[in-house]
Amino acid sequence: MAKQKGWTYTGSANFSPVKGAGSSSDRTNLESIVKIVSSENKGRGSSKKSKDGFTTIEFSKVSKTDAIEWEVTTTCDGKGQSDRVNLTLTYYDPYYIGRLSDQIIATLTDDEIGNVLAGDNSAVERKTAKMVDLNQTIKTIYSTTVVTDSSGRAKGTIVLPETYPFADYVLNIHYGYSNTSERSDSKKSDEFIWETSLLVGELALVVVGSILSGGTLAPALGAGLVGTATVIGAVDIGYAATSYLASGFGAIDANRHGCLFPIMGFNHSYTFTIDEPVTIIDEETGTETESTAKTQAIVSRISDHTDKVGAYSVPKTEMWSWIAGGSALIAALLILTKPRGEPNE
Repeated sequence: MAKQKGWTYTGSANFSPVKGAGSSSDRTNLESIVKIVSSENKGRGSSKKSKDGFTTIEFSKVSKTDAIEWEVTTTCDGKGQSDRVNLTLTYYDPYYIGRLSDQIIATLTDDEIGNVLAGDNSAVERKTAKMVDLNQTIKTIYSTTVVTDSSGRAKGTIVLPETYPFADYVLNIHYGYSNTSERSDSKKSDEFIWETSLLVGELALVVVGSILSGGTLAPALGAGLVGTATVIGAVDIGYAATSYLASGFGAIDANRHGCLFPIMGFNHSYTFTIDEPVTIIDEETGTETESTAKTQAIVSRISDHTDKVGAYSVPKTEMWSWIAGGSALIAALLILTKPRGEPNE
């Protein structure tokens, strides 16, 4: 079981009333409890992950048919109060990530490939920042709005069906809106911008790995990145998804009772991966390589670019070391501008 309370971003939450929100000193707060249980009713382990002041919870060894059991409490000045909360489950589409990598490789010139071999990945990073499509990368698979009872409590269960893809997931619990100036969740803020410079280089390493392998990438990606994205990238994955989703609520100021929200509202994220091991057999040599279903979903969208970069190929063992640093592969696409504000302590 995992629990979060209040502000989970860096710094402190800003409760300063915006124009038109009144001058109430009453402040909202959010508490959430989440546990993931197997079909045999065994709880999955969890751990807190923090980076640069942002906190998320990561669950391990999650499988299809598991159930997410959640509970939320909405308060104002410490007292439970009925209000509405949004829960959204998103995943990072591995097929799109593979397709994006393939598209980037296809646009590289001979000179740019030569620069990559010399250790300069700037062209790949620029293309990644320019070509990535946020809407195709983060996919919403479940969303609901609940209203807490008179004591501010609500709970429910989300079952993970067999049809869900092998991917990295984020459950985001959002509490915050403007009672006077709401808009559609799908209309993203004009001020919402990407901060690709921090982690886009890690995704570029996947493209670099494909170039150095003669355009095939599959064996190296399978051996070099198996099981690492979630372990190291959980904070980045959770941060990117919660920030993206929070941007869709427009202005956030006070609730229908006149209690103030912090800017961006409250966002509690819980991350996990659905994956399973697979063995890849080389048709020519019969060599077996351990990989995962999620990794192979990425690989399946990357073409054989031997005709384009084959002349630059190097031994795969050497190439693995180049891409080993790309363990936050999924999160590399989605690091967003960090919120500014002050916590509700």
